[in-house]
Amino acid sequence: MTRAVTRIIVALFAIVSLTTCGQRETLLSIAAGPSGGSWHPIGGVIGNIINRYVPGVQVNVETTEGGVQNVRLLGTKQADIGLSIAATALNGYQGDPPYRQTFSNLRTLIATFQLGYLQMVVLEASPLKAVEDIGGQRVVLGPPGHGAIPRQREVYQEMGISFEDFTPIYLPFRDSLQALGDHRVDAAVLYMAPPAPSLLEFAITNKYRMLPVGDEYTKRVTEKYPYFVSASISSEVYGLSEDIPTLATSNLILVREDIPEELVYQIAKAILEHLDEVRAIHPSMEDFSREMAVLGPVLPFHKGAERYFKETGLIE
Repeated sequence: MTRAVTRIIVALFAIVSLTTCGQRETLLSIAAGPSGGSWHPIGGVIGNIINRYVPGVQVNVETTEGGVQNVRLLGTKQADIGLSIAATALNGYQGDPPYRQTFSNLRTLIATFQLGYLQMVVLEASPLKAVEDIGGQRVVLGPPGHGAIPRQREVYQEMGISFEDFTPIYLPFRDSLQALGDHRVDAAVLYMAPPAPSLLEFAITNKYRMLPVGDEYTKRVTEKYPYFVSASISSEVYGLSEDIPTLATSNLILVREDIPEELVYQIAKAILEHLDEVRAIHPSMEDFSREMAVLGPVLPFHKGAERYFKETGLIE
């Protein structure tokens, strides 16, 4: 009898254990961004929100090279959720360069979570006065595969500058600023939402300036490419002497089409019903709102996100 009871207890314990494990069976990965950028901590907190408020899900946050790679990771089913630049996501969806295939399985989870700004940094003593002065210079454009690199190409082309007119270098953000501080490069681009954590660290031991984009070129770029907007980096963000006029593009959160509708519904709900936690992730997220989640989608919404947005009146 004792042995029989023991077997029953062990069996019940095993059932409870399996049930508990079953609640964590759904594993998802978020393709976030490079260390030193704003996307990595944003991806981390989004993952934590999903882990806490969506039952039965465990999210892992992956360090990646950025938007271009994130689109490819989702398109090839190596990641489930990913952060990217809107124009880059559209390129992947349509199979336009830098992609050689069409990733038709991409869907929108959040249409706009922040704006990514072109931030070109030089040392204080640099002779460069504006972004259009980079001809003949050594310029770090960001990590290889970062979604901002195609966008920079578009900007510089409207200035009459091709990548052949300067020396493009590809490094992670912190490494690019270290190279700038060591005088191994002439400028470093941080294409992200300000403030960039790596630049705040850099400022502790280095004096720098940020180069503006001239009004003429801002007008050319925004007229030709609808996903660009004229923007300004407030002097208060980095403690600069003046605001810096520049260009920006929308950043979005993607999800694969084959992720179950109910699961994506719950994820969208978790994000938008915990706005205080989302806004606290990073200074660039302070203005995030429910309305931004449906602002200017370049790709179709996932059915789960669309259902949540319709139920809450964000879209018709």
